[in-house]
Order: sequence, then C-alpha cells, then structure tokens
Amino acid sequence: MNSTRPVILLLLLVTFFGKVGQVTHGAVTHDTTQKTVRMADASGNLALRLNYDGKCLLDQVVVRGHQVVAPDTGVCSAIRVAGQWHTTRANIPSPRVTVARNSVVVRGIRFGGGGVQLTETWRFKVCADRIVWRIERTYLSGGTLNDTSCPGFDFSDMQTWTGALLGHGGVAWGKLFDSPNASYGVHTGAVTFWNKDKRACLRIIPQAQDRKKVAVRFSRQPSGIFSFNYSVTDQELATKHGNSRFLHQQQDVWAPFKISPGKVIVEYTLSAHDYDAAFDRGTFPHLGGTALREICHTIARIGAVDEHLHGSNGYYSDCAVLHEPWIAQLGLAIDDPAYFRAYADTLEYEREHAIAPDGRVKPRWAGTAGDAIPGSYDSLGFYEAQWGYLMDAQPSWVINVAELFDFTGDRVWLQRQKATGERVLDYLLRRDSDGDGLVEMLTDSHQQAKGSDWIDVVWASYENALVNAQMFWAMTLWADLEDLLGDAVRAARYRHAAQKLKTRFNQSAAEGGFWDTQNQCYAYWRDKDDSIHGTNLVVPVNFSAIGYGLCDDPARRAAILNRIEALMQQEQLFCWPLCFFSYADGEAHSTQYPFPTYENGDIFLAWGELGTRAYASHNPAVPLKYVQKVLGQYAKDGLAFQRYLRKSQTGAGRDILANNCSIIVGLYRNIYGLQPKHNRLYLEPHLTPELNGTQLKYWLRGQQYVIGLHATGCRIAADGFALHDPKPFAVNVTRNAAEYFSGDRKRPSLSLSRSAGQPLEVRIESWSNSGTGLRKWTEFGLAASAQHIVWDLQPNTGYTLYINGTPVKTLRSDVSGRATFKSKADGKAPVTFEVKP
Repeated sequence: MNSTRPVILLLLLVTFFGKVGQVTHGAVTHDTTQKTVRMADASGNLALRLNYDGKCLLDQVVVRGHQVVAPDTGVCSAIRVAGQWHTTRANIPSPRVTVARNSVVVRGIRFGGGGVQLTETWRFKVCADRIVWRIERTYLSGGTLNDTSCPGFDFSDMQTWTGALLGHGGVAWGKLFDSPNASYGVHTGAVTFWNKDKRACLRIIPQAQDRKKVAVRFSRQPSGIFSFNYSVTDQELATKHGNSRFLHQQQDVWAPFKISPGKVIVEYTLSAHDYDAAFDRGTFPHLGGTALREICHTIARIGAVDEHLHGSNGYYSDCAVLHEPWIAQLGLAIDDPAYFRAYADTLEYEREHAIAPDGRVKPRWAGTAGDAIPGSYDSLGFYEAQWGYLMDAQPSWVINVAELFDFTGDRVWLQRQKATGERVLDYLLRRDSDGDGLVEMLTDSHQQAKGSDWIDVVWASYENALVNAQMFWAMTLWADLEDLLGDAVRAARYRHAAQKLKTRFNQSAAEGGFWDTQNQCYAYWRDKDDSIHGTNLVVPVNFSAIGYGLCDDPARRAAILNRIEALMQQEQLFCWPLCFFSYADGEAHSTQYPFPTYENGDIFLAWGELGTRAYASHNPAVPLKYVQKVLGQYAKDGLAFQRYLRKSQTGAGRDILANNCSIIVGLYRNIYGLQPKHNRLYLEPHLTPELNGTQLKYWLRGQQYVIGLHATGCRIAADGFALHDPKPFAVNVTRNAAEYFSGDRKRPSLSLSRSAGQPLEVRIESWSNSGTGLRKWTEFGLAASAQHIVWDLQPNTGYTLYINGTPVKTLRSDVSGRATFKSKADGKAPVTFEVKP
C-alpha cells in the first residue's frame, strides 16, 4: 500500500495542475480564461484553487490528496448584517489578480450590504511547506455586524474531520455537534483539523495586526456542512446567550458588535501534515497508541471551554467545575503547551474573579445560572452550587496551581499565586474549631441535606474525609513551593498542619479519626455529634487516602485494595464505581435510592487516576486491566457520557465529563511513571511484563524526550543526551547540558556539560545518595571533553576518581558538597567513572 501512495499523489497533482512540469517547476498556475489560480506547497500536501469569476473564494482545498471543502461555498469572506449574510461567493465584481512565481495578489474584492460596505485584498505566498494567506480588509463605513467570516471555511460534511485541536488546548470534537446548527465559539485562533482515518491534518495559525482580537466559531449547518469561521475585531467578542460558548441548536454564539471605518489585517499560515507522523506519541505494546492518542485529543480536551475557562466538565455541558484537583493533571496526557499556557491564564483569571478576599473559592462556572444558589451567580458565570457549599474548591485550586507549576517551571507565575494560595489554604485551616487537625465543613449534620464536595448530592458534613485528604495533599505540595520561594516559616507551618491532619485522619472512628475498624476502610464523614457516616466503601475517599499518602500502613492498604478488587471481579465492572454499597437512609438526596443510582453507586471515571495511583505499587496488573477496559469502552462510545450505569454499564447523562480520560492520565503517571517536576522529568514506572518495550515521546518545556521503559531499567533521551538507570530517576536537558537526579531527589546528583552537538549516553551502574557511598556510571559516544559536577558529597572532603577501574585523580568537594572534573574521550569505547570516598 505504501509503495502506491506516491503514484496516487502524483496523479492527483497532475489532474490539479494539468502538467507534471508545472508541479515540479511552478507552485502557482494561473488560468486567465477560467479565472482560476492553483497553488500548492512543494510536496503537494496542501493545494488551493482560487476562483475569481464574479466571485472570490477558494473552491478547492486539497489536504494530502483529499478535497475537504464544499466546492460551491468553499472558503470566502463574509459579514452578517441585520440577519442577512453578504459574501464573496457570488454576484460581486471580478477582482484583479496578479500572479508571480510563488505569490498571488487579489485586489478589488468588494462586497457588503445592509449599509455596510467593505473591500479586501488577498495575498498568497506559496512556500515549500506552507501557504501564507494575508487578508487586508477595509471597512468603508461603520455599523453593527451580527457575525463575520474573515475568512470562513465550509468543509464538505461532518465526516471531513474528526475534530480540530485549538490554540487554548481544547478541541472542537465533531462527535459533539450532534444536531443541526450546533455551534461552538472560542476566543482563540490556532487550529489543527485532523482526520484519524485518512491520516490528514490541516493546521491554520493566524497572526492579526494592531492587537486585533481573534475568535473562531464552528457550526454544523442544516445541510450537513461543517463550517468554521474567523472573527477579527477591535474588542474581544462577547457571548450572546449568557456566558455560553456552545449552543446545541443555534449559531449565534457571539453577540453583535460594532465596526468603524478602517483596516483589519490578518495573516494565516496554512500547512498540511501526516497526522500519524505529526502526533506520534511513541510505541505502546499491549495497548496500542491510536486509542490513547484519540482519547487525549477528544474527551480529555473538552474541559478547556475557552481562554480563561478550564474545568473537567466541558463546553458541551456548558460548565467548568473549579472544585476538582485534577484539571492541571489532565495536561499530563494531553501534552500540549497550549493547554498549560491557557490553564495558567485561567488560574490567574480565577484568582482575580472567583476567589473572595477571605480566600473562599467559588466552586463552579456555567454559561447560565443553572444549579446556582440564588444570588450567587455573577456576571462572569462563577457561582456557589445549590447542593451545598463545596469545600473541596479550596484544596483543589491549590493542588492545580502546584501541579501546573510542575509542568511549566515558571517561577515568576508561581510567585504571583503565592499570596492567594496561602489565603485559600488558610480559609479552610481556620475551619478547625476543635483543633484536632481536621478541617470542618459549613454543615454540622447530614440532616441539613447539603453536600460539601464533588459528590454533591451525598450529604457529607462537618469533618469530611475526602476534603481533608485533598487538604493534606494541597498542604504537602504547597509547603514545597513555599520552600522554593524562600518562605521557610510558612513551609514549616503547612507541613505541621498536614502532619497533624494525617495523624487524626488515621485514628479509628472511635478515637476521632476516619478508620472504620469493622469495615476495614475509611469512612466518608463524621457529623458534629461524632456519628460516623459513609461506611459503604466510598471509592474516592479510600483511593485519596492511599494515593495522597495519608494511609501509609501496608496492612490497611492491602485490606482496602484487595477487597475492592474482589468486589470488582464479582460484578465484572469495567471501572471503579463511586461506592460499593448503599448509603444509609438520609445520607444522600432522595433521588439516590434505591441503590445503585447516580452518586450512590454508579461508575464515574473521574477517579481513575487516583485508582491507578493507589494500586501502582501494590499490584500494577490491576489498574492496567481497567485501562484496557476503558480503552475498549472508548472504541464503543467515545466515553462521551457523564457516567456509566452500575447495572448495565451503559453510558448515561448529557453532562459529558472530560475527566472520563482520568485513567489514561493514571497510565502515564503511575504505570509508565511519567511525573514532570518543575526542574526535571521524573520517571518512576510500575510496569507489568506486557509493557516492556514501551517508548513514549513526550514534550516538556520546549524539549522532546524519548522515554524507553523496560523492567531491567529505563532510558530518557533528549537532544543527543541519554540517561539510563535501573531505578527511578529524573533528568533535565537544556542545550548542551544535562542533569541526572537519583531517585526522587529535588537537586541534581550529576551535572554534565558537553561540546556542542556531541552525543552522550550515560548508564548509571550504582549511585548512592549518601555522601560516603559509591557513585559509578559509564559514558558512551562522546568524542570530546565533558565537564562533570558530582553533587551531594560530604562537604570539604577528599574523593578518588577512577576511570575504567584506575585511580586517576583526587577530587575535593566544596562547602556545598560538590566536586567538579573534566574528562576527555575518543568516542570509540565506553568510559566508566567511579567516585569513591
């Protein structure tokens, strides 16, 4: 099949251009009789045809041999005035066209109506791997527009593309445009359309001049066409229907806006790519990479509603929930710098608009008031939920800040969050009225019938184990950040509070803690009257206790995890439910009975990452089994549901959740062991034999890392450096320098600097983190000198450097415990180094 593909592509180009010679020697062909201009990049991956006969539109866009636009309506400019569209598709004076070897200029494009007239000039520059399209629009008069296309694309049908990856880390997923006129608007510009079956990508990157604002709208037309249009405006477009970005049966996402006489200039870079090559995530034995990639490109991204609005519900549900601790973590699987950039902006936006001066975080955003407590819904869409004051919003915001920083490493950004993070934590710390270390909710009893966390229609009150577990994790992470920012006093304060919470949490229920001795699991909450509730093996509570490090008793962990797995096998469930047995009468909303129903027993995939984290060191074969089952479910239905019914395991609920990808995040984090830190890429795999030979291609902070996983040791390579270690380790590669971190150390263990461009591979043979232990490693491939710094030695102490078993030099560590030496190698044979006391 591969051998015939170039011939087929050549035939398509011959048809497109008429002569093979024109393809080879000329990227632009002008037919003045038919008034068409054909353009193609050097490889023929992207080809356009301009038709300017009484019109001005691209009636052909060919991406890797596939025509993707509707010929009659193609790609054009347009404005909508007083409910009427005026376009360049027909009935306009033929513009003037000038063609050179690799450029096309189209002048005198005139159109308009409803009192608004405009002219445009289009300029195309055809390059080897892209076509650059510049639109210069001049409004000849002012007025009000209902909508605009600058330009607009009409793709042939809803099957043309699987979807479009967006410049804020989100996705316009074709599956969700499930009714005529369904529309989605986003304040972003860069898009990458893809078709997974045809291996085709079309990437469009806009650059607007004079600080103009770019927005996009996707719509399913009643005719079946999938339309996509750009708006380029002076001010950011406002939404028309509340704060909603997705409308199920309407196209008027954006409110009308005013224009003034003047010029708008925007330049679009269009390029076509092989989808599999452009988004190659690696090699995935036993699992296969296609479904993993597609989950990360579809369901995982729908929580990125818009710039400044990220959650893990999604635009289809018109909701973004702030009280979830995994929103930053979703980026681990998504692995797109755009997601991290936009979510960093989102957290700052929330800091300014969703957090009160006392530190209270509003837990939800929605396009309309929906389930808000009356009076709490603000003009930006943030609100308190009618089900109760959801206190997990406090630790969740802090966890997301801390974990996002691990992806970006942006200390300047982190410094801006410091005071708010402290205020958010302190809000909840003040809610420990009895001083026992456990923070308390705003309700004292389940009889008040109010929720206090993500499981919002279960009446967890007073001392809530789920919120306290998240609070422990938040303070643990935040203490490290306080150290990093130089505030040792606050770091110590949060560590002390976390330890106090942990001690109390692990006490038996009779002693004031949450451990249910009779049921051998952690209870969900304690009312103020000391009665214990939620003893029905609530999965998020118990996974959080283990995954966040509260439960460090091996016997308890084994009791919980073995029992859960035995129950899973009894029911043959494909993923973990919210609880295994029914809540007692009165502990949940009346609609939650009889068991199993909704939050009283159904399967919510959001907690999959914590499940894999809890099981990873206990028995990684268990979570791997559920990863496979979820991949199988994705193949059936795309995971595009809120939950799965306990009895039938079929999808239910139109509130589609992006966090349905959570177990894939867990696969990356806890089984493959990929855990980015702010100054390194840490690797702590828990592999089963079937996963040996996995290779991950991972992008982090401007660097692509290739990670090879094997039971006998793992290898991380980037930019000509490679490090191999049989134990968990981390690396950081920057230009011609690399740092090796032994185990989970936060500071480097070995730093290496090489001559520019020289390859270097390092195999760790033995590495002690003790100042008096042996450090031994072998280097391959460097045909030049290298600078070495060995860290964590005893200060001001002598050491002997051995090369290939021979003592060659005495090293003396400095006051900080570092020793430096240079070495030379011919690149022909490996060199083994040892540093001994």
